[in-house]
Amino acid sequence: MTATLSKTRLEFIEAGGRLWQLLGLPRSTGQIYGLLHLSPKPLSLDEIAALLSISKASASTGTRQLISWQAIRQVWVQGDRRDYFESVADLREVLRTAYHTFFKPKMEKTEDRLELLLATLEAEHKSGDITKDEYDFCAKRLGGIASLQDKLTKVLPLAEKFL
Repeated sequence: MTATLSKTRLEFIEAGGRLWQLLGLPRSTGQIYGLLHLSPKPLSLDEIAALLSISKASASTGTRQLISWQAIRQVWVQGDRRDYFESVADLREVLRTAYHTFFKPKMEKTEDRLELLLATLEAEHKSGDITKDEYDFCAKRLGGIASLQDKLTKVLPLAEKFL
C-alpha cells in the first residue's frame, strides 16, 4: 500500500496516540482510533499496519481493544474476506462506554486499594513496625490521595450525566 496521509490526519493520529498514552494505554491503540476516525472508508488490518508503520500483531491487538470498548466496529466489505474496521462516529457513545468499562472500574479498584493501604499503615503504626514520623508522613500523603479520590468519586456521577 502506497497511500499517504494528509497532514491533518497525521496530526489527529498523533494526538490520539498521545491521549491514549496519557491515559496509560498503548499509544498505537490511540493512533489506530485516530486513523479510523478520519478514514472515509473502512480499513483492513494490513492497511492499518502499513499506514501507521506498526506490526500487524500490534494493529490486531489495538483493534480488538477498541472493539471491546465499542469505539470501532468490524465491517464486511463485499468481495473481500479480510476483516475491515471503521470508527464509531458518535464520540459521546465512545466516551460513555469507555467510562463504564474502563475508568469507573479503575476508580473503584483504586478506592479499594487505597483503603487497604490505609488499613495496613494503621496496623504497622499500632504494632510499632514504623516510626511515628513515618506514619505521620505516609498518613498525610495517603490522606491527600484519599481526599482527591473522594472528590473524583463525587464528581464522576455528575460527569456521567453529560455522557
